[in-house]
Amino acid sequence: MNKLKILIAGFAGFFLASCTFNETLTLNEDGSGIMTIQMDASAMMAMMSSMGTEEKMKGMEDKIDTTFYFKDFLAEKKDSIQNLPVEQQNKLKKLEPYGVHVFMDAKENKLLYDVFVNFNDISQADNMFDVFNQINNTGVNSTSGSGSGAEEAPKQESIKVKYAYEGNIFKRDAYITDAQLHKAELDSLKDMEMMMGGALYKLTYTFPKTIKTVSQQDATLSQDRKTLYYQAEYLEYLKNPDVLDIEVVFDN
Repeated sequence: MNKLKILIAGFAGFFLASCTFNETLTLNEDGSGIMTIQMDASAMMAMMSSMGTEEKMKGMEDKIDTTFYFKDFLAEKKDSIQNLPVEQQNKLKKLEPYGVHVFMDAKENKLLYDVFVNFNDISQADNMFDVFNQINNTGVNSTSGSGSGAEEAPKQESIKVKYAYEGNIFKRDAYITDAQLHKAELDSLKDMEMMMGGALYKLTYTFPKTIKTVSQQDATLSQDRKTLYYQAEYLEYLKNPDVLDIEVVFDN
């Protein structure tokens, strides 16, 4: 697993440029449900294979298929976490409901990361991107329980997302938390902008009610009008998080 982390780090530009992000939500009538954010880097694996990077991949497992729960991770590292400032402990505590699934098949050029949460209230999904950030801090190897970054709290994200489901309305609202940090993150990506043109961020939301209206005119609906599909270029989303804001109104 650690070799997988090193391999990805060595091809960070290709990794960002080749990723497709799939945000999938299934919402129940009572407001419970499951949300998954999948980072599909299979195109990167295929690109690396075509570039003759077999030497870099040597010694890495041919196939990885593992699921990790932050609840178990936090329990294992509880002694180290207790030594952290209370604020950092609270940030880590928020990760407890989340799980991570990693799938890699080198022969089939497949590489997927899934972060998922089963929630009782949609607001519990607000920390999904903090979980992605935690993986970056502690490394993929830590998801198998052997990382050295367990005592690190998630770094601040410049973009956060707030979800709400009340009555006949669902909302996804992305917003910038720190304008200066956001600018610095965009500046760091300038050299990769042309490469990132093909990266997409896709939404697939399934609701218990029939959809009446959607704020994004380019969104498409399933035949039964209960599933919504929408996407935007990932780079455009990073520049302006509002491009993936959604308000859904349901039939009574």
